[in-house]
Amino acid sequence: MTAPGGDWRHTSRQRLIAGMTFDQLYTFQTLGRTGSFRAAAVELTLTQPAVSQRIRQLERLLGCTLFERRQGARSEVTAAGQELMRFADDILARADRFRQRLEQMKYLPEGSTLTVVSDSDHIKHLLVGAVMAMKETAPSIRVVIKHEPSRQACTRTLAEGNADLGICRYPAPSKFPNLGTIEERMYLFARPEDPIHTLPEGDRVGYLASADFATFADGMRSRQLVDRWADKVGASLRIVLESRALEAMRTYATRGLALAILPEFCVADDVRAGELRAVPTPGLPLLRGAVILSPPDREVTHAARIFLGMMPARVDASLSPVPRSPAPEGG
Repeated sequence: MTAPGGDWRHTSRQRLIAGMTFDQLYTFQTLGRTGSFRAAAVELTLTQPAVSQRIRQLERLLGCTLFERRQGARSEVTAAGQELMRFADDILARADRFRQRLEQMKYLPEGSTLTVVSDSDHIKHLLVGAVMAMKETAPSIRVVIKHEPSRQACTRTLAEGNADLGICRYPAPSKFPNLGTIEERMYLFARPEDPIHTLPEGDRVGYLASADFATFADGMRSRQLVDRWADKVGASLRIVLESRALEAMRTYATRGLALAILPEFCVADDVRAGELRAVPTPGLPLLRGAVILSPPDREVTHAARIFLGMMPARVDASLSPVPRSPAPEGG
């Protein structure tokens, strides 16, 4: 039965759509994350009364309380607020993807190609994730990955103009623009049942003399880091595998064939699955890194800028995709 004033569902939906704004949702999301009207105002570059006004507008529109306000304490999201938070997270994420796709339509012709060259195991453990993210957010870009056997081959490919981005181990030639860095922390990893986990931390270095150990190939910079660490802490390593491939070392560690010092990113899935555990050890973690380079005398493409935004790296802020700007006050 239809009420005299028309379908109440249509009227309610119309009022909701007409009254709710992205500014309000973004303010609500920020307040829910920070738990403080003052902190939300600072992050959004608004005044505190402006934040309060937007939240009150939402509460009047929805007819419910969204935050439990306590003087001097964190503002807690109510049950109704949690429902709105799920909606806000979804709608704002969709808005971001929509904005990114509009940017692609403006700057990226259909069939654009981005070529990335790498000299290391970053392909499996970092680049694959970035490529998957690109397929979701920038499907018009075809990403081509080239694997070179050395840093020299990687930079040569860049210098010849056969790649748009390069991810190379330190040190990189100074003639290539450095767009960012990837820092990797390396820990000692072992199977959960390995006896090393039961030893006091001070006794673990001595245990290595009787345990099989997998490490990097001789001459690699990562091997030099491991060797310097062993000399510093007095560790005697019984090496049973020397490899240029992280995957080989990871396989030895996950199968219980050897202990290994590995970058945490390459064994994150194994740790989550309970296949490996980090072993707190004196002198660890070790730090190694890579640089993100572009060809000399060539402007960074828009496709490359988008890809950089997918990388877990510290990238030059002038090259990263532009983040969503805080909404102007008074919206």
